[in-house]
Amino acid sequence: MIQRFLDTLSRLQQRHALLLFLALGAVLFAADFLKQHEAPLSPPAVAAEGQSAEQWLEDEVLYREALARGLEEGDLIVRRRLVQKMRLLLETGVDVAEPTPAQLHEWIDQHAGRYGGLERLSFDHVFLSRGLRDAHMAADAARLAALLQQPGADLASLSDPHPGGTQVVSLGPREIVSLFGMPFVAQLAELPQESWQGPLPSATGLHFVRIHERRVGRPDYAAVRERAQRDYLLEHRREQTRLALAQLKARYGLEP
Repeated sequence: MIQRFLDTLSRLQQRHALLLFLALGAVLFAADFLKQHEAPLSPPAVAAEGQSAEQWLEDEVLYREALARGLEEGDLIVRRRLVQKMRLLLETGVDVAEPTPAQLHEWIDQHAGRYGGLERLSFDHVFLSRGLRDAHMAADAARLAALLQQPGADLASLSDPHPGGTQVVSLGPREIVSLFGMPFVAQLAELPQESWQGPLPSATGLHFVRIHERRVGRPDYAAVRERAQRDYLLEHRREQTRLALAQLKARYGLEP
């Protein structure tokens, strides 16, 4: 059928080449005429802050001409800006309901380590020093992650020197902070136990940890309610944004 259509088109072109040429010329002329006689530009009632109407018109003309010339294609900066705007559009389009008191209470219980605070912690520890590893840090971390999955791994031989050593036994939060720093300790509150986790960043390098024991204090629900509610809304908004992005991926034939 396709071949028959092409043969018919070829015969028409041979018999009526002049008419086809004139018709195509008329279409191009009409398109050019419409382009040149678009509705006149007029600035919006409220232009950008600190921008005059004349400046807005100049920017609009340059913007439209840039699009007409295809200058946005292949421009990394433009691509990043559009990606940022699309991501922001997804995030602002997410509507998350305020948690009920029961939901908030359950959320705090599920994240007791975050809101009750660490009391005691015991874990194995392997350290990669940023000062020693430098440019090889990422590759060394990937290699170490694989080695730690092997039974009977010698932690002392795998770890760079660290004041905390390779075994931390029943230390309180102040002692752990003094050895590892506050940002690192904050990451330990909800990590799974009895499995290697990492790499976790700190000011001095990367860390792999395997938590054996974690004791947390009982949360003061009234004291942490506002912070827990912010965390709840933020986490659920992120989850809804991930779902929206997954739907977009599926629309373009990508696996979730």
